[in-house]
Order: sequence, then C-alpha cells, then structure tokens
Amino acid sequence: MSRHYGQGIIKGMKVTLKNLVRGPITVQYPEEKLNLAKRERGISLAWNPEKCIGCYTCEDACPHHSIHIETSEQPKQLRKLLPCIMKCPAKVEAAKYVRAIATGNPEEALSIIREQLPLPSACAYVCAHPCESACTRKTVDNPVAIRKLKRYAVEHDDGRWMKNVKQAEPTGKSVAIIGAGPAGLTAAYYLLRKGHKVTVFDELPKAGGMMLVGIPRFRLPEDALMHDVKVIEDMGCEFKFNTRVEDPKSLLGNGFDSVLLATGAHEAAKLGIPGEDNEHVLGGVYFLKDVALGKKIEIGNNVVIVGGGNTAMDCCRTAVRLGAKNVFVLYRRTRNEMPADSEEIDMAIEEGVDMQYLASPVRVFEENGQLKVECKKMELGPVDASGRRSPVPIEGSEYIIDVDTVISASSQYPIVPESFGVKKNESNSRIIVDRAMATDIPGIYAAGDNVLGSSTVIQAVAQAKTAAKSIDTYLGGDGNITEVLHNEMPLPLRPGRPNPDNVHDSVYTDVDTRITNFECVEECWDQETAEAEANRCLRCDLQYEVTHYDLKGGQCVYCGLCVESCPFGALFSSSEYERATYTTEDQVLHKEHLIDAPKSSYYHSELDSELPDQSLLLDIDKEESDKKKKKEEEKKTEESVKEEK
Repeated sequence: MSRHYGQGIIKGMKVTLKNLVRGPITVQYPEEKLNLAKRERGISLAWNPEKCIGCYTCEDACPHHSIHIETSEQPKQLRKLLPCIMKCPAKVEAAKYVRAIATGNPEEALSIIREQLPLPSACAYVCAHPCESACTRKTVDNPVAIRKLKRYAVEHDDGRWMKNVKQAEPTGKSVAIIGAGPAGLTAAYYLLRKGHKVTVFDELPKAGGMMLVGIPRFRLPEDALMHDVKVIEDMGCEFKFNTRVEDPKSLLGNGFDSVLLATGAHEAAKLGIPGEDNEHVLGGVYFLKDVALGKKIEIGNNVVIVGGGNTAMDCCRTAVRLGAKNVFVLYRRTRNEMPADSEEIDMAIEEGVDMQYLASPVRVFEENGQLKVECKKMELGPVDASGRRSPVPIEGSEYIIDVDTVISASSQYPIVPESFGVKKNESNSRIIVDRAMATDIPGIYAAGDNVLGSSTVIQAVAQAKTAAKSIDTYLGGDGNITEVLHNEMPLPLRPGRPNPDNVHDSVYTDVDTRITNFECVEECWDQETAEAEANRCLRCDLQYEVTHYDLKGGQCVYCGLCVESCPFGALFSSSEYERATYTTEDQVLHKEHLIDAPKSSYYHSELDSELPDQSLLLDIDKEESDKKKKKEEEKKTEESVKEEK
C-alpha cells in the first residue's frame, strides 16, 4: 500500500509540474481569437487599501458586476508623478488644473497651466495632447479631453496669475535668440524672468514661427497667439523682425553673452518622383506660409495633397477654403497609420476632401496642357523601421488624376546655414546638442525643430525650457525656472464615483459656413459642459478612502480583468497555483451572461452567434483525451474483428 501511495504522489507531482509551465489561462474560446485580457489561473484575489484611491475602475471593468465599492467624500493628497504629467514633455500638471475646472475655478486652472507653459493660448488650440494618451480614464471608457479643458481655462483668463510672477533684478547679461517660434518664445520668457536682457531675431514680419505660418488661422487664431506673445513683449523682450542672422558666432562678445538657435523646420521635403520640378507642384509648408502672409495664390479647381500628417490636413482644408472644387489626399497607408489627429481627418472629410488611402504618386506630367498625376495603388507589407507596415506597390494598378496643383505635405525638415558653424547631423541637417542643449560652440545653444526635426509645439516648449535653464546657469544663475502662480484650493469632495458620462463632444462651426472663411472652427465649451467633462477625471493624485469593498466570490470568475484595469496595482493575485474549493460552475463564464456587460468588458456581440460555450482548459483536455481513447478502442475493435474473420 505504501508503494501505491508513493506512486500516487509522484503522478500528482508530474501533473502539477506539467501545468505549472503552461500559460496562465483559465477560460478560452477554442475556435475564435479575441482580444481577451490575460488570464490568471486558479488564484485568490487580493486588494490593497493603501494603494487604492477609490477610482471605481475595477468595479466598472468587471463583466459580472462582482465588485461593489463605496468611498468617503473627503480625499487626501497623494505625492506622486501621474501618467498625464509624465507623458507631457513640458510636465504641465493636467490633473491639478482639470480639478480646478471641475470645482469652478478656471482662472486658477490657467495659473497652474502657466507655471509650466508660457504659451497656453496657442497650446489650447493646437497642442498634440500626449497627456490624453496616458489618461487612466481610458481604462473605463475614453480619456478626459484635457486639451479642450485647457482652452476653457484660457478663455477665462482674468490676469490673476500675473500677480504671482516674480522677475529677477537685471543681471547685466544679454541673450540673442534666433527664431520667434515656440522654442524661441519659451526661452525668452524664462530668461527674462531670470533678469537677463533678451533680443529675438526673426525673418518673418511677426512672432510665432511655424505657429504663425505653418498652422492655419481656422485652427489657431492669430489673436490667441499674439496674446501669448504680448505677455513676453510686456516683460521687456525686444523683437527684431524681417531680420536674418547669418553668423550667430559674431553676436557673442558683440553685445550678447549667449545665443539660442531656434530656427525651426521650414523646408518642405521633396516627393522624389519625376516631374516634381513643375511650377504647379508646391511644398506644403511654403503653401501654408504664403497663405498665412496674405499672398495671392492660384491653385485652380483640382488639387492633390500628398501626405498623411497634420500638415497635409492643414493643406487640404486650406485648399477647400481657397475655392478648390475637388481636393484629393493621397496617402500610401491606411487611415489607421495616418499620423494626423483623428479629429483633423474627420473635419477634412466633412469639408469634402477625398481621402485616397493606399495610394502613392509615381510621376507628375503634362499632357495637352493638362497637369496630371500618375498614382499607383499600394498594399501593406512587413513592419518597417517606423513600427508601421510598409506600403508595397501593386503592379499594374496605375491610375491618372487630372489636377491643377500638387502640394507635397509629407514632411518638412530644418535648414541650418553653414555660416552658423555648429555641428550638424549629416543625414538630416539637425543641429547636434548635448543634454543641456549646448552646441559644440561655447555659449551657443539650440532647441526646437532645428534639433528635433518636424515636431509639436509642446515638444519645442519642453526643449526650450531645458535650454533656458542651461543658458541661465552659463550666465552665472542657478538655472531654477520653477514658479508657483496659483493659489491653494481646498481638495474637492466627491460623493461616490467620478462622473460616469462619456467624453463630451466638441463644438464646431457649421461645415457649410466654415469652408467659406478662415475663422476658427472650434468653439469653446460652456461652463456646464466643461465642468462635467472635468469631473470625469479619476483624480489619480487624490485618495478617496474606500469605506466598503465587496467582492462576490460566488459569481466572480477570476478572469483578471479587474487586476489589469487597476492603474495603481491595488488589486493583485496570490501566488498559489490551484484552489480545490473552486467548482466548475464557479469558473465557467457563459457568454449569454455578458449581454448587459459594460463597454470595458471583453464581450463581443458581433461574434456571439459564432462562438462556442466557454469551458475550462482542463475540461477540454479531458474531452480530447476521451476522444483519443475512444478512437483507440474503436481501432482495437476493428482489428480484433479482422483477426476473427
């Protein structure tokens, strides 16, 4: 008997070891591959009240409504870096200013924004809002519309933030900034605050750089941009427009102690196809610049734009406003790969632009006085260096479009004159800098698109802040540009869960009206909408004590969705392998029970009729084993029958 007992233990250990190396899967769909969450095998679910902030995310994520929580109304402040702040290049405290709006204090919200961002008006309209991609609210439904809330705060500027601005005594040092774009303006603001004299040189007749000539007025009104510029000018900044600086080294010791190169990326990339030297083939950034400066441009009725970024969207929407009847956008991948903001693509389509995906121009030519573009259809191949599937031409798929103007808007890059004398990257003409944004010439720094290549306003701002710190240190300062402009506010009460409503829609001018002019198309939210949207924030920097946490173990299927949805690791699984107390009924999750599941669950109604009942892997293994045994028995029976015959 002891021998049999030992054999039983050995067999049991073999089964355990075999299953330990298998993936942690409890429930599966044998015939359908779905985007299911990772599964946890036979575990105990545990909750850490110290890490939990009472955001209700786990409750919303549970497809069987097995979790119910209740929280206190009064929160306490948590000191930690939040996803929205970490994702922002300029480290603007989004959670804090969104909370200010939620409690009816948009003026204080603007003060919080201005602590890290000296161009809030411009960014309120055109910021790429990377903070939203990191917003924890998206684990429930959609991220908080942070950029639009910034716009609401900007619209309620009462100037109170100015009372807390501290400008140092004059240091006697002087800085020359070449370029009045987002990088140059940002650096000017902080260097002025540190007491240095600042002079900004720019070839254009006004300040703004690419914000002025690269972004159309229907996206960024000039008066909003100039509001930010005036603040910097009132601090004592001297602007010298229509001025080109050829040799920044000559400025050193000739009235200036340091120089910042912030010349941007104003050169349009070539298409690289035959016929692009035709006079009716325009560069996207040149086209937008001429329109912004009021030059008269004849583009005709039929216009083709090549590219899929925001510059391409700006060009096609500008062409519509200039009277073009047929506007085509050629993009060699699908919409899913387009780098342009989804809202910009939607509005372009609403305004009548014909998006031709998986299409690329191969040549431009004239025939009988008519300009034509030969295009070739594409298909997506393997993933390339950009992380996207590469476009592959389809042989024999060529087609022709009759056009009046072709606009190349695929990319732009910086042109740094050789006379600048700084070290550049030979492949892309960008200025090479160290971590302090210093070039290889002592006293000369660089920031923005001439370092990054074509980038966003917020990225240029972030680089300029680093450059300003370094220049101040170089000039004998402490490099500290931090400031506190807002007044402390009481932490807000929250009875129950955050606002459950979905993201609120943007408000735009009627399409038939907006295509006739260059007025701004996006309208600001009213107070009710802005505060409702702000109250969707999960307030990751606050902790609402959980006074009641109820997990219904009998109906929980231990699928792990709540664990994965928790942004703070407050829910976790124990390390034990299998629990004998589970029953098959507890662990089988029938898809019929998920009909009323919330959006965050993994139920797919469109596949309902095609899916088999879910079952345990152990059950499936047993079923396969039984089938195999049955076949073996049938085979033996057949063989024995043959032998008897």
